[in-house]
Amino acid sequence: MTRTALSLAVLLITAACASALTGPEVIAHAQARNGFSTWHDRRTVVTLENVEEGSGRTSDAEVYEKTDPHGEHRTLIEFVSPTDRKGTRLLHVSPRGSRDQWWSWLPGTRRVRKLGGTAGGLQRDEVFVGRDLSYGDLELLVRIRQWSDADATTTLEGEEACGDGQTCYQLALVPAKGNDEFACARYRLWFCRDDLLLRRAELYDPDDQLMKTITCEGYFPSGHFMTARSCSVAHVNGTRATITVREVAYDAGVADDLFTIGHLGDGN
Repeated sequence: MTRTALSLAVLLITAACASALTGPEVIAHAQARNGFSTWHDRRTVVTLENVEEGSGRTSDAEVYEKTDPHGEHRTLIEFVSPTDRKGTRLLHVSPRGSRDQWWSWLPGTRRVRKLGGTAGGLQRDEVFVGRDLSYGDLELLVRIRQWSDADATTTLEGEEACGDGQTCYQLALVPAKGNDEFACARYRLWFCRDDLLLRRAELYDPDDQLMKTITCEGYFPSGHFMTARSCSVAHVNGTRATITVREVAYDAGVADDLFTIGHLGDGN
């Protein structure tokens, strides 16, 4: 066999192997390559921009997270700006397989309050806080990429162009019966074929209607882990949010007691 024929054979075999990937294999390869399911804690400094009914609001926050691929994901968000938001804290606990919970502490009331659910299920008097829960969408992207076959059925639907000359694997995830971690009936994910980074996600409600689309870009390395510099969340009702990561550190030894009701109230 000539060298040219051999090279062509290798390319054909490689292409055949790539096209033969299953949905779970795409997730597994993405986890292994980009560290989505191997970090234990993370500290980020973020800017959140929310746009609703033509008006916008920008906030800066420090975010602390702890994740267990087989257990809970916990997040503490503390706002540092603007002035009327400074000191506000949000605590989010997302147990594996059951509904997530939110608590808030506002400097004006100086008391801890349990919120009515996820951002989509907040009561009218909680909307002020609810506008700042968009970071929960980034947690969701972490969690669903940690799911196993027992948590969801994952299907490779095909491949399609996804911008900048890239081709993406298109996956569908349907949560297993009894998995009530998030109030979604179905997810669609687009992973770039070249680097296996998540470019886009669509979330569908229990009636299988599109709720929101999340797009991520500008990935950069931090040790063995890849982080999207910016993720935008577009709701079908027209509201939008953009989360920009300014700093990130993984496995820095974030303390467990940071994610307690007691800390949320006293901030110590």
